[in-house]
Amino acid sequence: MTGFDLGDAAPDADEEPDSSKDTGRSDRTPEQELEKTEAPEETEVPKRPESEPKPEPELTDDPVDPTETGPAFPYSEVEQSPLYAREETWTEFEDKLDMELTPVLRQDGVRDDELREIHDIVLEVAIDYLDEFPERLKEKRIEEQ
Repeated sequence: MTGFDLGDAAPDADEEPDSSKDTGRSDRTPEQELEKTEAPEETEVPKRPESEPKPEPELTDDPVDPTETGPAFPYSEVEQSPLYAREETWTEFEDKLDMELTPVLRQDGVRDDELREIHDIVLEVAIDYLDEFPERLKEKRIEEQ
């Protein structure tokens, strides 16, 4: 036993409900109660004639303020994949994000940046500079010997 006392049971906890007493409650389920009540009459919504075009969303020439838009894409679009890096490289990356990128974002009014957005941009920049990867890889291999 745990030594935890829940106290005494309620006096009627083990008793079967007495159907002769009217408690004001029905034996019906909430769904059955809803079926019992009459649904309001449905009113027909007038349909737009086929020839009338649907209104287009209003396009403005005003630039979108990134400080008011929220993340660039929802989490549901994320595909998590491991990124393998040495600890010191990863630590340097995180430090640069925290000490250099985050302050610039705050100065620009962006307060709700998401790590998924940053990682997505990192990969986009890597794609843009992919032609530098073979030479960089060879340099790293020489340095490590």
